[in-house]
Amino acid sequence: MSTASASSKAKKFEVTHKTVLQLAVPMTLAYITTPLLGLVDTAVVGRLGVEALIGGLAVGAIIIDLVFTTFNFLRSGTTGLTSQAFGAEDEKEKQAILFRALAIAFSSGIVMILLSPLLIGLDYGLWLPAKQLLMLPRPIF
Repeated sequence: MSTASASSKAKKFEVTHKTVLQLAVPMTLAYITTPLLGLVDTAVVGRLGVEALIGGLAVGAIIIDLVFTTFNFLRSGTTGLTSQAFGAEDEKEKQAILFRALAIAFSSGIVMILLSPLLIGLDYGLWLPAKQLLMLPRPIF
């Protein structure tokens, strides 16, 4: 396929402030929800009056944040590939990208569930939290 025919198939659209804001505002809200969860959790647990619970919450939040940010590559890569397929109006490629991303996500999730005891042990070995905190996040896993 030549460059001329590939560019003629691409969708033409006008970039305006409105279209940029329509994309940027929801993405910004999605990015700030992760720290807001930690803030709300800290506020709720802080009212219980047990300092060890806040420490356990911090360790758990760091673990969740680490896992969440580790998989940002999947979102970023999928977004770029999907936008290219959308611009080329290639419905089959959009579906293939979705299924590949879902397969990676599900298989990674299963592997993480199976390896969670090892990962938790590794996390505790690296951070060495106080003995009071060692048992707090464990019932989750």
